[in-house]
Amino acid sequence: MLILCVRLGYGQSNQELSALIRQSFSYFPRIKELNKSSELGELQINLAQSSYLPSVDGVASYTYLSPLSQAVFPTGPGTSELLKFYPHNNYNFNLSLNQVVWDFGKTQAQIEKAKADLLVAHENTESAKLQLAAQVASVYYSLIYLKRSVQVQDSVIAYYQDDKKIIEGKIKQGDALQIDLSTIENNIDQEKNRQVEFQRLYDRQAALMRYTTGQVASPSASDFDFKNIPGAPDLANNPDVLAANERIASARANAKLAESNRLPTLNFQAGAGLKNGYFPDIYSIRFNYLAGFSLAVPIYHGGRIKQNISIAQKNLELNEISKENITTTLQKDLESVQSDRIAYEQQIRNSEGQIDVARETLRLTQVRYKQGVVTYLDLVNASTDLQRAYLNRLQYEYQSTLSQVETCRLLGVKFWQE
Repeated sequence: MLILCVRLGYGQSNQELSALIRQSFSYFPRIKELNKSSELGELQINLAQSSYLPSVDGVASYTYLSPLSQAVFPTGPGTSELLKFYPHNNYNFNLSLNQVVWDFGKTQAQIEKAKADLLVAHENTESAKLQLAAQVASVYYSLIYLKRSVQVQDSVIAYYQDDKKIIEGKIKQGDALQIDLSTIENNIDQEKNRQVEFQRLYDRQAALMRYTTGQVASPSASDFDFKNIPGAPDLANNPDVLAANERIASARANAKLAESNRLPTLNFQAGAGLKNGYFPDIYSIRFNYLAGFSLAVPIYHGGRIKQNISIAQKNLELNEISKENITTTLQKDLESVQSDRIAYEQQIRNSEGQIDVARETLRLTQVRYKQGVVTYLDLVNASTDLQRAYLNRLQYEYQSTLSQVETCRLLGVKFWQE
């Protein structure tokens, strides 16, 4: 019986897996969506920074006034003149400029919030990439596990085929019964059905690989060669934790912005243009200009400023609690997966002795069966024990690999990078 066996060690994940992960980053729609969110965040920063720049507007207006303010002034004995203060047709063409001189940190708070929101979007993207990379790695090693399971079934079926020939020879010699032949044929059919099931699961995982990477990829490797476990477990690099930190920073900036709405704003205003309505010739269009400062001081806004401050503070508290919840959950998951990995490593070591015993038991049973000392049932049991031992070790190696992948995901390790 030919079984491929791999020992676990420490190193880096293979280049084929790394290439598939990088391919998934450029193909998977969710990553594209999050990248666009980051681009929007950069635009939000530019928008907030534009508050430092002046606003220039061009205005052209026409107004018809009636009735007009007018007065009659005497100009001499028995004579008078009607004086109009405005014309019926009023024209105004001007450019106006408004520049914030001092806003007591309002614009800076908006910029800080926009930058924190951008970092949140970035960490959300990194978290999605890490989850996608872990999924691709899990599928990759599932394909290896299932491919090797199919190979185990090939060797088991070949073994039963050899036993079938032995039994057919014994039947001809009168040393075995027809029921023995029927039993082994039934065993062969069962192993073929198990092989078909492994192949079905393999095809499903291959479809999942196409879904995540856009490629029809079958691993060229046959080893569980994922060996990228950091020395000291530290959740500080987990993207979810980093995103939680940035959400807290964003909430602080938002609280600072809400507080700054209590403060005044100093603006510089200027304008220049053409309009009519000036004495003494109110009908002629003349050049005009203005310049000055304005100070807007919030006095009463129906309690909205105070309510916004309270909402911002509650949002900050909520994000701090959310970070604590995320950290606690990740710590629980990390401890669980580390316990699993230690158990799988121990089971792998234990399975070595089981395989050695089962292999030797099968060899002796085959010899004794040929000598007529044991029955065919003893031979089937010995074969089944060896098959089970091989498949158990294969599954332990597979589960240990998945636990290593999950550990890297929880610790924020970018295992696909060289």
